Amino acid sequence: MAQVVLEKVNKVYPNGFHAVKDVEFEIEDKEFLVLLGPSGCGKTTTLRMIAGLEDITEGTIKIDQKVVNDVEPKDRDIAMVFQNYALYPHMTVYDNMAFGLKLRKTPKDEIERRVRNAAKILGIDHLLDRKPKQLSGGQRQRVAVGRAIVRDPKVFLFDEPLSNLDAKLRVQMRAELKKLQKRLEATIAYVTHDQVEAMTMADKIVIMNEGLIQQVGGPFDVYNNPANIFVAGFIGTPPMNFLNVKVARNNGIWFKSEGISIKVPDDKAPLLENYIDKDVIFGVRPEDIYDKNFFEGAEETNILKALVDVVEPLGSETLLHLTIAGQSMTAKVSPQTRAESGQNFEVAIDLKMIHAFDKETEQAIF
Repeated sequence: MAQVVLEKVNKVYPNGFHAVKDVEFEIEDKEFLVLLGPSGCGKTTTLRMIAGLEDITEGTIKIDQKVVNDVEPKDRDIAMVFQNYALYPHMTVYDNMAFGLKLRKTPKDEIERRVRNAAKILGIDHLLDRKPKQLSGGQRQRVAVGRAIVRDPKVFLFDEPLSNLDAKLRVQMRAELKKLQKRLEATIAYVTHDQVEAMTMADKIVIMNEGLIQQVGGPFDVYNNPANIFVAGFIGTPPMNFLNVKVARNNGIWFKSEGISIKVPDDKAPLLENYIDKDVIFGVRPEDIYDKNFFEGAEETNILKALVDVVEPLGSETLLHLTIAGQSMTAKVSPQTRAESGQNFEVAIDLKMIHAFDKETEQAIF
């Protein structure tokens, strides 16, 4: 396997559309990297440039320390799994998996060994004589992965391979792909718009928006320390809540707005010295908002008065859709809550977990 390095990579189409802008990151050897972002953010274009299926307008891509800008896709020693699996309908599973090796004139006994071994790893060794139309979606996905495995490439590239599967199968396949990566010790670049996929599978996440990288980091890093409002709102289900507030000094530093009065913890207060009497964005995740009756640390400095709009019981937790001082918030609280729609209600904020963002730049203050 190999390291992949992108340096100042750009993609500008003939019509002038700048799809990828100065993208830089590294995929370490044996690392599972996920390119995450909304549709049209440039993540698939970036993956296709690594594969050689898109030309680079500017910048450098290295695979195993070799510059591959002008290297043909077939010579880059990569294997790609597409969203639609791209299986040949007239071929058996065995022939689909063996096809690339046959084109490379690999000896028959070597093809047999590789295909049988990959099929066994993926649990499809009993399907080798079937054709794609006789397979379920999950089985087709495994065949597509198997076709990549038999190549024994330096780098695997996955372009939203689970998006055509139902929700239950996606959860199962996420775990299987991660186990497979550990077993093969593979270097993987994986594209998805699903932040749950990214959080559960990735060693490193590259978050993109409008062709630009917003943040690069491990799952817990991007979740707990988002670089900006976009990342904070994109990662997490439900997404982070944002409230417009003013920073005030009154025996400490406070977030103030009509109906909102939250004291900033002493360890974070110095970061707001340059924002006194200025507007900022206050952020807090739904899971860091509690029914006041079930939060031991509830006190005047961290309580908000809310109107309950909708109650969504989910079994292990309950979602409360709230209005606080005319602004909407979502809280993920204990299922023991007695909140009811239309009720005036008090919630408590875990002040250790709050965030603040510059209103103009949208960059994180803390």
